[in-house]
Amino acid sequence: MSTQTRTPYGSIVLRVFRGETGDGREERFEVPAVEGMVVLDAIHYIQANYANDLACRWNCKAAKCGSCSAEINGRPRLMCKTRVDEFGKDEIHVWPMRAFPLIKDLVTDVSWNYKVNKEIPGFTPPANEPVPYRMLPEDTERVYEYRKCIECFLCQDVCHVLRNHDDKSMYYGPRYMVRIAALEMHPLDTQRRTGLLHGKAGVEMCNITKCCQEVCPEHIKITDNAIIPLKERTATEVYDPIGWMLRKVRPRQEPAGVTGGETTELGGVRLPQRFAVKDVVRLKSGDRPFARVGGVRPDGKLEVWILKMRGTQQHWKGPRVIDTSDVTNNYGPLDDVGIGSKLFEQTLVDHAE
Repeated sequence: MSTQTRTPYGSIVLRVFRGETGDGREERFEVPAVEGMVVLDAIHYIQANYANDLACRWNCKAAKCGSCSAEINGRPRLMCKTRVDEFGKDEIHVWPMRAFPLIKDLVTDVSWNYKVNKEIPGFTPPANEPVPYRMLPEDTERVYEYRKCIECFLCQDVCHVLRNHDDKSMYYGPRYMVRIAALEMHPLDTQRRTGLLHGKAGVEMCNITKCCQEVCPEHIKITDNAIIPLKERTATEVYDPIGWMLRKVRPRQEPAGVTGGETTELGGVRLPQRFAVKDVVRLKSGDRPFARVGGVRPDGKLEVWILKMRGTQQHWKGPRVIDTSDVTNNYGPLDDVGIGSKLFEQTLVDHAE
């Protein structure tokens, strides 16, 4: 090792994983500390002065590309966002992500994620939707959070379902629950992915430990606002006994002249549509009340229950048949987290005013 450069901030000790197999070892490096230094700076110093062949993946150094993911003292983090001074005088252990195959040193093979991504049906707007698309801000607000993902795959790395099992065929992982949620909750998307979630994507495999959202550098509430709502949609579709009997007795049929219906993994023909049972919508009529969808008729009309508030008590009146043109906003499923709680709070505020 070269002679240390003296700085007013002393030096730090890093123990960096080296090797091309899981049997690699840690190597000790002492690096002069600089004010504001992050772990990636220290790795670059090691590459320049001690180990030119140290493999490390990085790009922007601004916590936006997601390339420099690693495990720092056992916790999945971005090296460019982790300051060395937060560890005090302790040694800093830097390891590659352990949920993916090792290539060399701190670089892992994350190509499995991109293969999974190709299996998810993409955005599917209505065939007759005029372009450019027009949507109200209230409709699009809920999908902004999911779009912040930088694909660092830290959530995939910390997920014990993926991390502790060599077989990744049972679960797509939290990053792709976020992508599916962004599509499912888009106000103009017509594709239904419940069969995929119940099947290959394996949303039921998540047992809500919230470890994924704890390590997310973009602070996406992965469990609360993506996985739990997707679980609720899937449970309603798959395990609701009334819905199951109706699908057996009266499978959904396409109206005459309509094409593009899709047979789902759960049976029956699914029409391209943006509404589902238990979605909460806002209507144009009256004072624009909230309503809950009780059924989607073959002619495309909705059977809805209208929400009436008495103080803080909810009362649903109906059913009432309406045209989809009477709907101004589609919020998706009413649940106890995420958009559901936000919707309930907004309802109270609206009636208080």
